[in-house]
Amino acid sequence: MHDSAFVPFHVPDAPGPIGAVAFPIADRLARVGLAVPVETGIALAPSASLTDRLEDVRESLAAAGLIGPPRDEPMPVRPGCEGPEIARIDRSALRALGLWAEKVHLNGLVPDEAGGPPRIWLSLRARTAPSNPLAWDTLVAGGRPCDTSRAETLRKEAFEEAGIDGAACARAVFVRTMSVQYVSERGFHQELIAIHDLTLDPRFAPVCHDGEIESARLFPLPALRAALADGTRFKLSSRLVTQDLVARLDAMR
Repeated sequence: MHDSAFVPFHVPDAPGPIGAVAFPIADRLARVGLAVPVETGIALAPSASLTDRLEDVRESLAAAGLIGPPRDEPMPVRPGCEGPEIARIDRSALRALGLWAEKVHLNGLVPDEAGGPPRIWLSLRARTAPSNPLAWDTLVAGGRPCDTSRAETLRKEAFEEAGIDGAACARAVFVRTMSVQYVSERGFHQELIAIHDLTLDPRFAPVCHDGEIESARLFPLPALRAALADGTRFKLSSRLVTQDLVARLDAMR
């Protein structure tokens, strides 16, 4: 869907671009009158409701086959990684417009009985996953939709992807946020990643309830370090989160 180059995406009343779009999307929006080219990219035509105008954009892009069908999950539109919500958009169009998303990631750690470094659970994404099939992921990862707190998002995703109940999830420790920008087959990604660690019982075994995970594997730290270095396929954001975890564990030794 995307080209290798993107142009800034502006909306009315925002002080700067809030996203970035590939040239085929910019061309489509200009041809149907939903946006106009400007010196610094492409600007959405004014409308009484930014949410309604973004839904017009989503419908147009879906009709042209540039994005998939609606996912019926509204996501907040923000002017920056931690800015206020200025509109809403269906999740299916978020990446195509290069809008900011907040993601929660959970590292699952199992203590070593001999006092060595913990082992780390990773999830292998399902072969039918819409993005990054059969790539390694953190134990739990998911996007934060509208009207949902970070804690609620983490609790929901932890149960759906790994069978972690609410009481166990409440023990997760927030580590930090990480803002990243990268390109995938779906478009230009801008993500604020909220990283959490959770120490799990050695008897714990992940159980996926939503079909997004093929299997899970418990990695000793040296094996995980090797997987990060040898070209093993990771979802990019999860590679960054896992590298951050390994660096923190190494610093504690």
